[in-house]
Amino acid sequence: MGFCEKIKVPRVIADEIFYIEDDEFDIPVGEIRVPPGSTIDGTVTVTVLECDPRIDLILNRVFADVVFMIQKELTITTPGGELIPLEFGFRLERTLEYRKLFPLELEAIDPDFLLDLECYVVFVTGTDIVTLTPSTVDPVTGELLKDATFDEELTIQLKLKLVQERQLIMALCDPRHGVNINVTTENGPGV
Repeated sequence: MGFCEKIKVPRVIADEIFYIEDDEFDIPVGEIRVPPGSTIDGTVTVTVLECDPRIDLILNRVFADVVFMIQKELTITTPGGELIPLEFGFRLERTLEYRKLFPLELEAIDPDFLLDLECYVVFVTGTDIVTLTPSTVDPVTGELLKDATFDEELTIQLKLKLVQERQLIMALCDPRHGVNINVTTENGPGV
């Protein structure tokens, strides 16, 4: 006799890698004098806050509306060894288009393929190139101005699966891996 179990499994409808660019130029450092020869480095943390699938049957496209939280912790190091910390964060919203997924084709196969879709984040990685432009010198006074800026070229690589949860009834063991054997008894002497 075999036993069955009701389980939930994700059905993968699509699996794709996306590249998101967020380039900013001439970002002011603020009310700080940054001498020539200074360097900048640090860490950028990228987190997916939201991912909502969206089907557009008119365009025959599937989109993912994604919201990232970008947290930047940068440090400017002056030639004299002074450390100037910079911290800021912001939300970044992007609409991503699945290039190999066409909802009208899925609907023709089985309309249920378009129901209850969810984003599953497989991984998030990326690169961030930051270029520092130090303060300029006031031609009259010879003092450093508070006009330092930096450029930033952030590229996020995001792998998303579009999944649909299904409920299945599964046999716990393959019937070929077990057998039921009927028990027989022999009557011993004197019975």
